[in-house]
Amino acid sequence: MSDADSLHWRTSLAELESTATDVLPSDVPELAGRLEALKLRLVLRVQMPAAAPTAERGHEDRLLDPQQAAALLGVKVSWIYDHSAEFSPVRLPGRLLRFSESKLRRWLRRTALNSETA
Repeated sequence: MSDADSLHWRTSLAELESTATDVLPSDVPELAGRLEALKLRLVLRVQMPAAAPTAERGHEDRLLDPQQAAALLGVKVSWIYDHSAEFSPVRLPGRLLRFSESKLRRWLRRTALNSETA
């Protein structure tokens, strides 16, 4: 990471910290959830083996909300909630659930293979 990149993220973080006191109370749960998701991504990045940078692996996992997960799988949002344990969702403050896009895509491939062989 270059000095310019380091300066950029530090400046962006400082701006966020200075504006955090102006956040409406109704927006606090969403902001807290998004910060937790960012924190999780950073922790996972540190814990991942340094085998290859994200670009070389070909994809970056995203955390999807229940509506996005339902759209990806072609099911109703209620089905996502009913079967959420199968996908090991990330639980964020405010009872928010987020689902790993890569886990959902693996599940889709597995179920497609199982239906083809049945």
